[in-house]
Amino acid sequence: MWSVPRLDVLGAVAAACILATPQQQAPAPGVELLVERIQEKYRQTELQAHFVQSRLSRLGSVMTTVEGTLYISTPGRMRWEYRTNGQLLVAGGPGRETYLYLPEDNVVQVIQSSLANTSEMPILYLAGRGNLRRDFDIRVVEWGVPLSRGNVQLELRPRRSGAAFERLILEVDPLQATITRLVTYDNLRNTLDYQFHDVQFDPGLSDELFEFDIPEGAYVIHIGG
Repeated sequence: MWSVPRLDVLGAVAAACILATPQQQAPAPGVELLVERIQEKYRQTELQAHFVQSRLSRLGSVMTTVEGTLYISTPGRMRWEYRTNGQLLVAGGPGRETYLYLPEDNVVQVIQSSLANTSEMPILYLAGRGNLRRDFDIRVVEWGVPLSRGNVQLELRPRRSGAAFERLILEVDPLQATITRLVTYDNLRNTLDYQFHDVQFDPGLSDELFEFDIPEGAYVIHIGG
């Protein structure tokens, strides 16, 4: 069995809400506008996409890869279905618990709402939560070969001291204001690379996708309770 460590599945569960650093760098006007368009699009719409999630070594080589389907819906709800290993991550929205189901072990990790936020789970920015311009210093970088010609790669460094991650990389399609890649770097030197393909906006998702019933007999682990 390939078992995803908790930090892997949660996207290197990162960033803590702490004191603001005294110096903040404003992004260039064009970058500011692009980030605003992305924020509004992901905050107001629902989407479905195929994802490929890779764990990278410190040298950048791929160590493990899993894939599946991602569903996002307002307000800030997510569902990650891992086709590779059958695992499931369901975030029911602000103020609600998040569930990670490991079917081969029949284990459910219940992440309390106090941890299920952008300060602890940067993948929730994909669901329009948080505020990218407020939370990060942002600049254009050349991180690697873009997934598509014309894509823009942005480096996001948290504006709060004591964060549990160093930076994020967003690769975006500037014409469509869509995120095609998210890379997370945490302070433990874990690096996760998420790539998104076949993105469909407003596919008509049911509310049931973002509900989770703990299977009978499952061993339940409460995190943050």
